[in-house]
Amino acid sequence: MRSSRILESDLARRRDMRTEVEITVINDRIPGGPETVLGLAKCGPDVAVADEGDYWTDITLDEKDERLPLLLSLLKERGITWIERRRDRFTDEELESARLLAMEYFSPAGSIFAGPRVGTKYDMGKACMRCGAGARQTSAMVVDGQELHVIEGRRAAATCYNDMLVDEKLAGALAQSGATGITFRGVFAAFEGRGHFQLPWRQLCATHTMPPMSPRSTGIEPYKPCTCRRSSFTTPREIPTRLVYRASDLADIRDVNVTWEWFGEVNFNGDVYDSVLPFPLFLVTPKIRRIFRDAGATGFDWIPIRVVDE
Repeated sequence: MRSSRILESDLARRRDMRTEVEITVINDRIPGGPETVLGLAKCGPDVAVADEGDYWTDITLDEKDERLPLLLSLLKERGITWIERRRDRFTDEELESARLLAMEYFSPAGSIFAGPRVGTKYDMGKACMRCGAGARQTSAMVVDGQELHVIEGRRAAATCYNDMLVDEKLAGALAQSGATGITFRGVFAAFEGRGHFQLPWRQLCATHTMPPMSPRSTGIEPYKPCTCRRSSFTTPREIPTRLVYRASDLADIRDVNVTWEWFGEVNFNGDVYDSVLPFPLFLVTPKIRRIFRDAGATGFDWIPIRVVDE
């Protein structure tokens, strides 16, 4: 029987790691308002924050916080539904010692609409013809010109297909750093009836694809399995994403890589320009995170991969 061993450095990281739970409730669904529940659960402004419009409230607690089961019990007793998200949190030391980090973009403004339906070109010669996984981009990235406000004032952002965008200055810093496995494409905005206009942004592209993940990965689920076994993976909110690779998988990594697996919604009928395509995740070294951090780029979660010796 084949066995696997978790590397010592990974064990140490798992001991230090903590899991954060975010509970979101809709304020007007709570009779008397959210304070009627938050007060009983002893969740004050240190952990409970309402959005600007006072429409919902986010309560963020450590997984081991004794207030968490009390809060969930109170919500359940009152028949109040909630959205739950669990995320692992790491110290700078843990992030710096990771072999690779998964980049996860988040922003209150969301991601900018882009991709095939806006005009970005793809070669489907080696892609799966059922789901589109493996599509190879052949043109500059084209984004919706009506959504430029989404990236305004940012140093880095992502499209709805997880394409990573960086401003020209950050692109220059990445290029000058000597980072491996990285190339850049231009970024254009498409305006109906007015054509395309080049933006002072660059698309960050990876030249290296990782081997398939270890089946020990958790928080990864295929919700619409394809026969290619490569696409339609999703990351449920309720389970922390924990990507696992074998030590041998890391022998040829670069500073910028993408997963073999492709994630997200799929709606592909053979016409790429009327499709919703899946996308890979970016896995980068701590060097890339430092460059983003030093540039003041915000809006990213960095999740260390786990390594097993199989």
